[in-house]
Amino acid sequence: MIAIAVTNAKGGVGKSTTAINMAAALAERDYKVLLVDADPSGNASLGYRAEGISAAGLADLLVNDTLSPMELIEATDVENVSILSPGERLAHCSDQMGSTTGLGHGREFRIRRILRQIPAGTFDIAVIDTSPVVTPLNVAILYAVREVLIPIDPCVAALAGVKALEALIRDVSDFRKEFTDSGPLNIGGVIVTKTDRTLVAKQIENEVRNYFGDSVFPKSVPMSVKFREAYARGIPLVIYDRAGQGASAYQDAARILAERWGLEVPKVDDKASRKKAG
Repeated sequence: MIAIAVTNAKGGVGKSTTAINMAAALAERDYKVLLVDADPSGNASLGYRAEGISAAGLADLLVNDTLSPMELIEATDVENVSILSPGERLAHCSDQMGSTTGLGHGREFRIRRILRQIPAGTFDIAVIDTSPVVTPLNVAILYAVREVLIPIDPCVAALAGVKALEALIRDVSDFRKEFTDSGPLNIGGVIVTKTDRTLVAKQIENEVRNYFGDSVFPKSVPMSVKFREAYARGIPLVIYDRAGQGASAYQDAARILAERWGLEVPKVDDKASRKKAG
């Protein structure tokens, strides 16, 4: 299972929106996707279930080693997408992970262990939504994933927050290479979100593209009222407004990621037989 974290130390960049729609876009390509909501706010979960989210979730796995992730992972109405909700106590658990006792013991590898408990072949990809601050929980997520996906909105402070995140990624990557078999931590992609037609936004987007080069996905995600409409209904935008520019940007990013990972796209006949069997 390939695990990727959607993260940015700056809030308001469309992080949860990106996690919601990347999960759906990858699932549309017929990959089995697990969306792990590691943000106490539960925004990614609400993007699939507007009526509310489960009280039990990731927090319970952090505090109870006897629980299996498969007991708490839930199916959604979107084919091929399942969710692990944050759980009511996730904020408290994240704070506890910063201590030297209790959850602080072995904290760097807790998320890694949870993902490894999921039986092989259950999911092809795990997309992990993180909170918009650097917490011990977020650091543990970086030890568990293969890559990070960074959403950036075209504002004046866009690159400042990302440079701090890059430093953290380098530190975690060095530790992983020295003490684990996980290999280096890579930036899997950068997606520019919340774009508009203003000159400032275009200038900053150009700066982001110059800074990250080919890591930036070709299509940016424009601001649209459709995002709010989709979220209010608990439906990913790539399904709610399939023909829109925002959906197209996420669909294109999902295609590029799958190609970079070397994932095989199931044949049309395989897709049909799987759907018939389901």
